[in-house]
Amino acid sequence: MSEKEIANIIKEYLKEVKSKLPDWLKDKKEHKEILAELEEHIWNKAEELSGMGQATIESVQIAITHMGTPESIAKEYKRRGTPKVYISEEMWPVYLKVLGIVFAVIIGISIFSQVIDFIFGNIDIGEFIGNMIQGIQIGCISAFAIITIIFVVLSMEGYFPEDFKSKKIREKEKQRLETAREKGIPLTEIEKRPLKPYIKPVGEIIGGAFAIVIGILFLIQPIPAIISLIDSEFLLYLQFAGLFILTEGILDLSRGLIGNRQMIAHQIIHSITIAVKLASISVVILMMDRPEIFPIIILEEPGEALINIGIAPEYYNVFRGIAGLIIALVALSTIEDFYKIYKAERYKSKY
Repeated sequence: MSEKEIANIIKEYLKEVKSKLPDWLKDKKEHKEILAELEEHIWNKAEELSGMGQATIESVQIAITHMGTPESIAKEYKRRGTPKVYISEEMWPVYLKVLGIVFAVIIGISIFSQVIDFIFGNIDIGEFIGNMIQGIQIGCISAFAIITIIFVVLSMEGYFPEDFKSKKIREKEKQRLETAREKGIPLTEIEKRPLKPYIKPVGEIIGGAFAIVIGILFLIQPIPAIISLIDSEFLLYLQFAGLFILTEGILDLSRGLIGNRQMIAHQIIHSITIAVKLASISVVILMMDRPEIFPIIILEEPGEALINIGIAPEYYNVFRGIAGLIIALVALSTIEDFYKIYKAERYKSKY
């Protein structure tokens, strides 16, 4: 058999190996280097096995057998990540970030859609709460299953987060590293840029203290002259709102006092904050069903006593629309807390 025919056998084997290699190797220099190294090794082994210094079809086939099946070769490159349950340690932070963002979006969409139905009178308050909870549960469970399966597959294929960067970004980073080598800059300095402070403690302390004051005012309701004009049910809702504002203020103040350290504590506080924000939505939902108790305080005549005229019935839907917008904004604001939980992971080794 001619050398060309033997080369075709090796070429077909390499082609099959190439098809089995993980996708993250595509369009990378390592991809060609792996195949070139395999080809060289097969030729060398075949020449050695032939005993004549020249490859034969039999020696090539034996050399290929020694190399292993294309699947076994590809499997070695798929063991790239560090095992962590079924998702690799390298992909775990990205997995948590994606889950957090998707959960927050699902919660926001579920609440917003139910608010629209409620405003236009398609459902009552009981259906509103039930549909919202059911929508969030189904959406989050489905998203968890789908996202988890995707990340398990990516981990099994040996993907790293940097493999999702565009070719342009990878080339830019490569150029930056080459520049660092030329200038003699230690790679640890160029690769690990200093992180900015995780939070601004003074801002958190001031914001938390302000929220605590507002929460206390809502709870104690210190202006009897106005309080006497307001419906007692609305005052109760106001106290519940004050409790949530006070709790969130205490959490913000705690984060400010902790400062840029103890990242696990920050993650716990953000988790509690998410729960408080979502729980506070219940107060707005209850008020949406009772727009007639919302107070509008005006002077009856200049110099006369204050009176509560309430909201005119023709503006009830406007009130519900504003309340629905508030619910959606509160739900979506949890995205920031999810992001800060993820962000804290990056800072654990620094602080």
